[in-house]
Amino acid sequence: MSASLSQVKIAEVNGDSYKSPAEILENLKALGPLIEEEATEIDRIRHLTPRMVAALKDAGAFRIAWPAAWGGPEMRFDDQIRAVEFLSYHDASVAWNVQILSDTGFYGAQFPEEIARELYSSMDHATAGGYYPPQRADRVEGGWRIAKGRWPFGSGIHSADCIVCGVHLYENGELLRDEQGQPEFRVAYLPKDQVKLLDTWYTLGLRGSGSTDYEIEDVTIPEKFVFKYFSGAADHLPPLARHADFIAISLQGVVLGLGRRILDDVRTELKKRSPNDRFVRIQYAEAEMNYNAARAFSLDTARMVSDKLFAGEVLTADEEAMTTLCSVNAGHQVRKACGMALELLGASIIYQKSPFERRRRDLDTLMVHLGHQRRALESAGGSILGENNLPHLA
Repeated sequence: MSASLSQVKIAEVNGDSYKSPAEILENLKALGPLIEEEATEIDRIRHLTPRMVAALKDAGAFRIAWPAAWGGPEMRFDDQIRAVEFLSYHDASVAWNVQILSDTGFYGAQFPEEIARELYSSMDHATAGGYYPPQRADRVEGGWRIAKGRWPFGSGIHSADCIVCGVHLYENGELLRDEQGQPEFRVAYLPKDQVKLLDTWYTLGLRGSGSTDYEIEDVTIPEKFVFKYFSGAADHLPPLARHADFIAISLQGVVLGLGRRILDDVRTELKKRSPNDRFVRIQYAEAEMNYNAARAFSLDTARMVSDKLFAGEVLTADEEAMTTLCSVNAGHQVRKACGMALELLGASIIYQKSPFERRRRDLDTLMVHLGHQRRALESAGGSILGENNLPHLA
């Protein structure tokens, strides 16, 4: 029997040098000037530049979720938020890419050691792909065949080394169902050289996220490259891989970093204008109050989740619900804070040449994500009240 993945340091096997969480955070902070330099081009081409991808890989951005037992940094969720936040301060699209592409450690940890090595020859490989709507996969000898499939929102897919998708399983023409009567859902790895990227990503903001549609035709995916997506706890997996819903926690770093940049830039402008205006002082102070309260809630929740998972403890329904509450709260409070601050600058912000133009577009686009929408509170409220068992983040 081969050793379990937890007993083999993938970093050593594949020749990757170890990078600690603290080292990666410092590396990402140092990328600020490069991100500022590349941001306009990233926005124009609608995905990361090769130069940006190389710098992020070198910094260790895509390896943050690999388990420590495998030689990875196993970065806590609160530090993951900070990592994404650092990047988003300079460009939200770069941060969005990293928030997605750094889920590689979560994906790799779903497999036995030998399969993970086959999928990932380096911890710095990036993974992208969407789950919904799940496409049909029919059982064939040795795996599952997708006759034709198309998925939207392939964030980061231009820069990905591995591409995943969501499928519903069929056998003998019949949809397979689980014990609760729900369709059997799986995440599958697609052969990258057969994935066609579609030119669909023309948006208001987050243009550089590259969240384009992608499709594939007539492919057979080996059984070994398909895994069950856990909507609840999977206690046999490493801490960061136990809850599939928690991979979205670092999403909050995007809106927090972007919001911090907008507030800082507004403050710089206000200091040039009317420092003795009572209304300006009160409204800007309230904007800071709302922002910092939201950030504290997000980091405190991420810290709590990390503490419990790393201690091998099971989160309560209330604690799981907090991951949704803080995400929705972060989006709404940051948007409110930025709106209050930007209002103080008047009509100067409406021009395309305004330094706030791209950041305002990005903020508006961010708020469309389910993780920041009030309707996501339904599942959290149901859990708190003991009325349902729905997943909290999509």
